[in-house]
Amino acid sequence: MTELRLTLGWSGRNPMKLTSRNGKLWITFYHLLKRYKKTLNLDDTKANRKFATNNIMPEIQYKLNSGEFFNKEKEKIPTVGEFAKISFDIHKGHRKESSLNRMNSAYNKHIVPYFFDTRMDKIKPSHISTWQNTLLEKAKLSPKSVKSVRTILNVIFEDAVNDDIVLSNPVRKASRLPHHRPKEIKPFSIEEIQKILHTCKTQFRNFFAIGFFTGMRTGEIIGLQWDDIDFKDGIINIKRSIGKGMISTPKTQSSYREIEILPPLLPYLKDQFKVSGKKKSFVFLTSGDKNYFDSNKIRDYSWKRTLEEADIPYRTIYHMRHSFASMMISNGEDVLWVSHMLGHSTPDMTLKKYAKFIKNDKRKRATFLSNSF
Repeated sequence: MTELRLTLGWSGRNPMKLTSRNGKLWITFYHLLKRYKKTLNLDDTKANRKFATNNIMPEIQYKLNSGEFFNKEKEKIPTVGEFAKISFDIHKGHRKESSLNRMNSAYNKHIVPYFFDTRMDKIKPSHISTWQNTLLEKAKLSPKSVKSVRTILNVIFEDAVNDDIVLSNPVRKASRLPHHRPKEIKPFSIEEIQKILHTCKTQFRNFFAIGFFTGMRTGEIIGLQWDDIDFKDGIINIKRSIGKGMISTPKTQSSYREIEILPPLLPYLKDQFKVSGKKKSFVFLTSGDKNYFDSNKIRDYSWKRTLEEADIPYRTIYHMRHSFASMMISNGEDVLWVSHMLGHSTPDMTLKKYAKFIKNDKRKRATFLSNSF
């Protein structure tokens, strides 16, 4: 490997080196006891090595001696706000629109107020650690939420490192976040599920039945269309999800799936078909025949009210999904089947979350069949 040695102020023994990295030419040198690495943005060819040796490196040496090199470097370094736009554009092509909206919201709310106008090379690991503590203590975010926001900032700095804007990523060196304790899962019992379905008198009785008997996510349920339901083969096709005003693709690739219509669910689907089936649109429609754009209204106006009327302690609407998974697993159902129904990428993911519900008795899908709904 060709190497050019130039004497640099502080000791005379530390050369400027011309090296190759991923097929590109780089220089490495020391200045005032500090090591620097810079890409020349040139392919590693014989001609480019000669050009770098005879032209670029002597020019860099001259600018180092005059102080011009670092003045120019400082002028080029963007603020977090300036480079964040570039970073978001880099990843826009492979991020879901719903993910982009969520990340933009978190960025604007939790990163912009602290780092927007700060030059990227001025942010230290201690600044990141202090910022994390502020989000935990003053913004009252959970460790899990702070981790999500931190991931956004981490990607921005990783992109800056890759573009040689900064030498290192301070987010990686910041203090670790407190261990996240998952929220306790409290599944509904068979008796509570019966009571909920018997108490609710609106179309959301059918909504809740789908949640309890399939384990579908709430966004997948409000995104369900009649064309997705195959009564003949007893299959529901999961093709989309709706949340925060956005119609989007399912959460992950494994979330695209065909799920089985269990016998207890069939009468509820038929009942809902009487409500909206002839409109050949979404399964659940508002009074104005529009699809729902978020499950919040269903949660606030029907779910909470139904639990109160049924005298059942409040649990989030997502516990319909938890109840399906835990009940199936606790009754000896095949974990592969449960994992597929839930749209998990691997059975390990399912077991990690619901392993504590595994029992020794080996009853199958008769869990719901032996009870009247």
